[in-house]
Amino acid sequence: MGYIWQYYLLIFVILFQGILLSLDRRLGKIIFFVLCFSELFFIAGFRAWHIGTDTPNYIQSFILSINYPELMKSHMETGYLLFNRLLGSISRNPQILLISTSCFFMWAWLRTFYKYSISFFFSVLLFVILEFPTTLSMIRQEIAICIVLLSLPFIIKRQLLPYVIACCVAACFHTSAIITIALYFIYPLPFKSKYFYAIVLASIGLFLFIGPVLNHLVNQIGHYSGYASNRLLEEAKTASILKTMVQLVISVFCGISYKYFTPQLKAIQSPIRISFLLWCNVLAVCVQFVSIRVMGLDRLALYFSCFNFLSIPLFARVYHPQIRLILMVSLVVCFVLYRSIIFIYRPEWNAIFPFEFCF
Repeated sequence: MGYIWQYYLLIFVILFQGILLSLDRRLGKIIFFVLCFSELFFIAGFRAWHIGTDTPNYIQSFILSINYPELMKSHMETGYLLFNRLLGSISRNPQILLISTSCFFMWAWLRTFYKYSISFFFSVLLFVILEFPTTLSMIRQEIAICIVLLSLPFIIKRQLLPYVIACCVAACFHTSAIITIALYFIYPLPFKSKYFYAIVLASIGLFLFIGPVLNHLVNQIGHYSGYASNRLLEEAKTASILKTMVQLVISVFCGISYKYFTPQLKAIQSPIRISFLLWCNVLAVCVQFVSIRVMGLDRLALYFSCFNFLSIPLFARVYHPQIRLILMVSLVVCFVLYRSIIFIYRPEWNAIFPFEFCF
């Protein structure tokens, strides 16, 4: 994979900007926000139509949706198809789809980090390493995730009706987003051992006994009929195992930090409940674990794992500055190595190299 240097270059640029602008915390944070938004939006919005595993399918759907209304009967959600038709009334050039969605993605993610992360720079760096390549492919679900992220104030302020409406809007773009209603009820839940063990045992039970039943239901629904061949099924299972391992590492790190540094955590003025972030870590691992047996369930884990970018910087903050620096560097190296292995040995999972612009 000779073009992987493009990935490393982007990480270096973000890292360099973050270190340089952290010297002026008040103004530097704003400048870093603007720079990162401009750069990531430009890269994603003006990419060629073949960059991203699913991008060609979305481009084709856009072209069909503005020419053939019968596409409204396809498996794609009605909200997303109407969104395509709205964009088509503005411009018939499919690039408008990538430009508009990329602008929304980058703004939603960066705004979330700006408001809720204890370390804006570290959250953005982790996002670029782990999530940015995904935003170039999973357009429908990324829209749903970003709607949920922008709805966090409804969860924090305990406004159920507006949040349910937001979840329903997100589900109009990706049906799986309906599960995010659970986040509202998880938020005030204290992190207690009895709840933790109950969730873990339930996950093991689902994996051992109900997994085959759920897998059969998914097959009947037909959303993942593209995985019908044994090769693709094995690819999906391998991906789920890798994601489970990575999420487990993140959750263990956060859990250990919580157990041994609770007083330090209480001293940190976190804009979001610490117990909520822990529960999201646990649920992400459990759902990802069950997805090894149940095809497509890993999509649900994304609604919980997206909070990793808030929890990792928070739990890293409790350590002594020197240890914290070592931990942050170690985590970054591990995540870059993880992504590099995927890019090299499973390039079809994120078909973004060699990267090309549309012009």
